[in-house]
Amino acid sequence: MKNLSFFMALKFLRSKKNSRFTAIISKSSIIGISLGISAIVVVMSIMNGFHSEMRDKILSMVSHVIITEKNYTLKNWEQLKKTVDNDELVISSAPYVEGQAMFSNNGNVHGVQLKGIIPNFEKEVTSLEENIIEGELSDIGKKPYQISIGIELARKMNLSLGDKITLVIPRANTTLIGIIPRLKRFEVSSIFEFGMSQYDKNLVYIDIEEAKKLYDMKQNITGLRLKLNDLFKSPRMSQIIKDKTNKNYIVIDWTMMNKNFFNALQMEKTMLMLLMLLIVLVATFNIISSLFMVVSEKKSDIAILKTIGMHSKDIMYIFIFQGVFLGFAGIVLGLILGTIISLNLDYIVKFIELILGHSILDSDIYLISDVPAKIQILDLVYITLISFLFSLFATIYPSISASKTMPAEQLKGN
Repeated sequence: MKNLSFFMALKFLRSKKNSRFTAIISKSSIIGISLGISAIVVVMSIMNGFHSEMRDKILSMVSHVIITEKNYTLKNWEQLKKTVDNDELVISSAPYVEGQAMFSNNGNVHGVQLKGIIPNFEKEVTSLEENIIEGELSDIGKKPYQISIGIELARKMNLSLGDKITLVIPRANTTLIGIIPRLKRFEVSSIFEFGMSQYDKNLVYIDIEEAKKLYDMKQNITGLRLKLNDLFKSPRMSQIIKDKTNKNYIVIDWTMMNKNFFNALQMEKTMLMLLMLLIVLVATFNIISSLFMVVSEKKSDIAILKTIGMHSKDIMYIFIFQGVFLGFAGIVLGLILGTIISLNLDYIVKFIELILGHSILDSDIYLISDVPAKIQILDLVYITLISFLFSLFATIYPSISASKTMPAEQLKGN
């Protein structure tokens, strides 16, 4: 009998006896759901693209994995580097020394995070060399006491290539005149720009050997930075390193270094999806209205179907199928429309900017100048399933109401 219910549902949908108002409500339910679904797809695609851009920008700086030891002092790092470089997950590794310092120039003072690097290794694990806009990163290590600074720091301190600055290290030197801060003069050899204020204003790079001397590291370093061929396998590296070295190294991956930030992004995406699904939920109320109107118009037909032997359960299935058809049509149209908009978002944004006469995204504020869009299949599956369930639940009450139609009373009234 379910086949008959399916057939009758299609017949009721295509029936020309339906009132014009009922037809309008049915079409509006499809349009409402499709617009809601397309809005969710577009918003989720933008969120995915934005998260991906942010993650790539951050990981281009902080690397995928950091290996260190107690007190952030790594010993015998050359042997460890050879071991990890042989792992199939590792693209490259780079040693570094890290510490806090004060940046002083012409009476201006600014706190910075100082990193000692080997340029030939550093360019294999981060995008530092690619983001050099003035000078050469390779000057670090070739000439004594060269430093690379961010564009925002250069602007704040009014610095350019060749200028001399003073680094104040939070370690004391004991001399005949007493304890004095550790100071060293450096020459600005290059300027980089990552497009993120926290890096362009607060990071500086010097040669690793000079950093060791400044921080009394001797032959030790702060740690090794790794770049993997799959960043999502970073959490596995801790066990891999432990198995290969039999030592309790401290392994910190990118999900731990920026845990709060990425958790906040994920929470934002989840809450935004729930908010957008409310649009679809509101649109499904049109299905309820549409079905109630069809039930009211088809009471005579329902009564006849019952008199020829159709059960109340099968009557209920008719209207469940009808509501599901409306919901499914809206979902499919919404997915198609949302996908088309997402794939052509750049052109749409450029057209809107042309009309408005100014850029929608300011790279100084949003860190990106283009609207990114990235469609994830899993998001489409979630959206489809949840929207389908909304449509299905919307059919239950009208369908139960239709199944309770009394044939005798209805036919007697006619």
